[in-house]
Order: sequence, then C-alpha cells, then structure tokens
Amino acid sequence: MTVVGPPEVAPEVVRELTERVATRLVDAIELDDLEQADGRPGTSATPLATDPRRQQLLVGAWLGDELAALNQRRLQLGLRPLDGDTDRQVRARVVADLTGTGPLDPYMNDPSVEEIDVNSHRSTWVTYADGRKIDVGELWASDAELTAYQKRLARRMTRTGEGRLDTSSPMLTLQTEDGSRVVMVLGGAGEHGVSTHPRIAVRRFLVRQVGLDGLCRLGLFPAHLLEPLRAMARCGFTILVSGPPGAGKTTLLTELLGEVSPRERIITVEKNLLELRLEEDPRHPDAPALFTRHANAEGVGEVTTRELVELTRRLNPDRVVVGELVEDEALDMLDVASMCKRGSLATIHAHIADIVLSRLAYYVAKSNTSLPEYAVWNLIAQTVDVVIHIDLVRNTRTDGTPERRITSIIEVGGLGEAGGVATTEVWATDERGELVQRAPLSPAHLHRLRLAGEDVEVFTRTGAWA
Repeated sequence: MTVVGPPEVAPEVVRELTERVATRLVDAIELDDLEQADGRPGTSATPLATDPRRQQLLVGAWLGDELAALNQRRLQLGLRPLDGDTDRQVRARVVADLTGTGPLDPYMNDPSVEEIDVNSHRSTWVTYADGRKIDVGELWASDAELTAYQKRLARRMTRTGEGRLDTSSPMLTLQTEDGSRVVMVLGGAGEHGVSTHPRIAVRRFLVRQVGLDGLCRLGLFPAHLLEPLRAMARCGFTILVSGPPGAGKTTLLTELLGEVSPRERIITVEKNLLELRLEEDPRHPDAPALFTRHANAEGVGEVTTRELVELTRRLNPDRVVVGELVEDEALDMLDVASMCKRGSLATIHAHIADIVLSRLAYYVAKSNTSLPEYAVWNLIAQTVDVVIHIDLVRNTRTDGTPERRITSIIEVGGLGEAGGVATTEVWATDERGELVQRAPLSPAHLHRLRLAGEDVEVFTRTGAWA
C-alpha cells in the first residue's frame, strides 16, 4: 500500500483503494449471479448487479475495512491517521467511482449538460444545452487509469455480463438509470483496441414531457404548426422524424406520441437501449417496451428487432413504434406499420430531407435483397404518410450556437409516375428562414383527418401557398 503524509492523500492511494474494493464488488456480483442461477435459498429477489443500493452498502463497508487497514499501517510507520476531511474526500471519490460515474459525476448530475466526450485521460469535452462546449481537462492520471474505469463501469452496468469491454469486444454501448447513452471504445497502447486512446461518449436526453407546445416555445417550430402536428399524430399517420445526430429527433417523436390518446396501446421496439421510455410517461398507461439483446459470452441468446416486431403482432398493439431505423429495422417498421390499427412512428438519420425516402428504400432493399425495386417503393408509398425533418441551423460566419428547427415536412402521396414515390413538400422554409405552408395536404390525407374528427382548417390557416 502506498503511504504518504498529511495533509493530502496521493492519487495512487485513491486508485489502489478503488481497485481493491472494485475487485471485491466484482467477485460478489459474480458469486451472486451463480447463486441466482442455482436458485439457492436465501438469495435476494433482486440480483446484486441490478441493485445499486446493496452495492453502495457493500462498498461502504469494504471501504471502511480498507481505510482502517491503511490507518493501521500509517500508525505503524509513525504517521497520523487520515483526518476527517481527507477520510470523507477519499470515501466520496471511491464511492463515486464504484457506484456512480466517478470523475464524470459532476457533469452527469448537471441538468444542463447534454453531451460528454472523453477523448483521452487528458481531455474531456462537455457540451451544454445552450451550445457551450468546454474542455474540462485531465480527469484521470493516465490512459491506463481511464481504461480501468471503463472496464469497472462496463462490468457494473451491463448487469448479467452480456456486454463486455475487452480485446475480443472493444466497443460497448450501454444505458444509465437516467436513460443516458454511454458508448465506450477500448484504446491505447497494449490494449489491442480500435483507437489511439480509450474513449467515452455520453449522450443525455434532457427534454422530457414538455409537450408539443413546450417544443414550440423552445423554437423547434412556429406556433401555426402546433395544431397540424397534433392532428397528424392523433389521427394515426405513419410519421418519420429525420435529421442529423443531436437534432432532437427522439424528443420530437416522444412528444408527438404524447398527443396520442391514453386509451391506445403503444408497443415500442428499440435496439439495445430504451430511449423512448414511454412506460415512465404518465401520458401512456398502456405502453409495453421491448428491446433487442446481444448474444452472451458464449454467442447465444441474441434477440433481434425482427423477432420482436413479429412478437408485437401477438401483443394486441394499436401502434408499434420501432425507435430508430438503421438497417433491418426499416423493413420491420414498414411491415408492422401497415398491420397496425393506428400506424407507426420512427426516427431516421439524414442531413437533408430530400434523401430520407431514398435512404429508407436502401435500408429496406438491403435487409431483403430478394425484394424487387417496385415492391420496395410500393411498400413505402402505401405505409409512410409524412416525413418531418429537423435541422441543426448554425450561423457559420459567426460560429454561433446551432438551433434545432423543423425545416421541412414532406407528404408521401403514393407511387410516382416515373418510379419511386410521389412526394409534396407541404411545409418548407422561405427566403427569411421561416417555416411556411407551400402546398395543400392531399385530399386523401384530409379525408382521413376529417373521419378522425380533426379540424382540417388548421392546415390552411397560414394563408395561400406558393
């Protein structure tokens, strides 16, 4: 054990205490997993891996043992025991590292922090909701310490150990209790990773249950669009929300769903992580959530999006929401949306609105190469009603903070005469950058809105279209 004199305890002491207690915690979790699998009498109903309160109690007890041993060694060397302030500081740092998020805790607990990007032990960038981006500097003493932190976090947060961060699996995505997405990449000398340094990227989801009117006040879209968006969501249109990363696609999708009647049964299907979290939203009393699962260390147990979508057919859904469309999810989403009573909603990455449907067609064709091109476009034309595109609008001359804005709403109107899908940009930005209605909604969609009891006049209140 490294020993130093007062008043400060060297970082090496904190690291060694952390490693000692971490080893005991990992051993306890593995033993508990075995006892859970064996169904031994007296085993807690909640596994230790998913019980943060039990973890905190154990860590506190073990840390007390380790600090007592440290102070005993100090006395033997003629040094004073750690004073009260130092003892509390050491305890707080070790507990934060083992049961929280360690050096990232201040930023993970700050409601104004939107993204955290750890580029190495020397550099961590923090992005705030107001657009500020700050390098908070060195949070770990070395890349080796950062790597050890990654592996402790991975082992504790992946619960049953199905997610790993090691040489055979150098990338890992997981989710914190507050819903934040954490991506870790193994790197650095001697780690056989895929990067020059160990990396961590955290994406936090800050806007929750503010309603479409709240997003309107935040500037995502003008007030005259509020009622049309509500009507399309309530009516059961199948809507794609597109945009670049960080544009607020999931937030808009969640608030569109917030307009849906609480009597509707909404089943969500997401890949690995639960970002929509409708089950925690009081507006949705009947909203079961499903998520895919990776194979375990033995290569078995994988559950795919396609399998979950097939399962939803037997779960009596009114709507099925297939989170984010990346590849295979596209065909599954279109398939289930055409089957549902009330359509579907999903997000898709795209930097401009014009490429959304082409990208969707590419994903569909890639997931089923036996589908002819006509069938791909026909499936899209018969299923998708509207594409809502969000841009991150930035003044590049002043390098100002980007603003999230809906810049285009495209209506899908069946198959095109020359192939592909017929589309109309109903809302677009004018020369002043304002979102205005450029064309009428099709008679078929207006008819659906009238049958649903919606006021179709809200679609023409912005004046004559160009």
